[in-house]
Amino acid sequence: MKIASSQFRAKKLRSMKDFEDHVRWHVESAVAQGAELLLLPEFFAIELLTLHHFDIKSTEDVTKIFEWFGKEYTTAIKQLCANLAKEYQITLAAGTHFAYQPDRKCYYNTAYVFTASGAVFEQNKIHPSYEMVYNKELTTPGDKLDVFEINGVTYGISICYDNSFPEVARILSQMGADIILAPTCCLDEWGQSRNILFAQARASENQVYVVNSHMIGSIPFPTHIPYGFTFTGKSGIYSPIQPMIGTPNAIVSQGEANVEMVVVGDINLDYLKYIRENGHNRNRTDMRPSFYQQYAFQTT
Repeated sequence: MKIASSQFRAKKLRSMKDFEDHVRWHVESAVAQGAELLLLPEFFAIELLTLHHFDIKSTEDVTKIFEWFGKEYTTAIKQLCANLAKEYQITLAAGTHFAYQPDRKCYYNTAYVFTASGAVFEQNKIHPSYEMVYNKELTTPGDKLDVFEINGVTYGISICYDNSFPEVARILSQMGADIILAPTCCLDEWGQSRNILFAQARASENQVYVVNSHMIGSIPFPTHIPYGFTFTGKSGIYSPIQPMIGTPNAIVSQGEANVEMVVVGDINLDYLKYIRENGHNRNRTDMRPSFYQQYAFQTT
């Protein structure tokens, strides 16, 4: 199958339609290249903040804006992505959004996946990090990992900082994931490099494919910081490092720096499953869980 990862350029918008057209362009590009799934980056909808004027004087002001943002736009973003998935008959993994959940009266960094048939899957980020710099304490950590099946393929989600914890990908792979979706948002090249490295490592450690999507570009927000948020990243699709399936650097396909684009790669899930039993490295079958357990999470 072909899968796609969006390298999404944040920009100043003039209207909600600008945003809708922006997301549509990425979906159309993925479909035109034959992709069955498209992954958008973490916080891809952050450019919606440019539709509003904010008088920001402190960090507390920014926190209040994100509280409002989560309540104001969650429904609209979900509806747009659900409609696009159905219209283009594609699975749209809609990055993440700083979402308010009224039943729990709290905010999560939530990844949503929309299928062409109308199903919706969610995964909350397990390890909050910067959460757009200011709002780590406002964001509730997720308390559950799930996998989900679409058209015979099993997926898991590991959001940005989650991918730096090997345990998350290991759990997802043991739950049956063939592909791990890793939406990401980085503000510097250090974050970009870490997340690419994590994607390569998690793919080989667990003998899965990892799809990693990044933001690029900039927006004039927060207004009290020169140049606002500036994003950097290279979206990519990664495989285990094995001669029978991948490349020596695990890169199936990767974006060009600072170019807005949709990266598409061919993956072979049947062969992936074959190398788990017959490849040069059989990480899954050669694991020694009882040995690891005696050292697991010792604090001294």
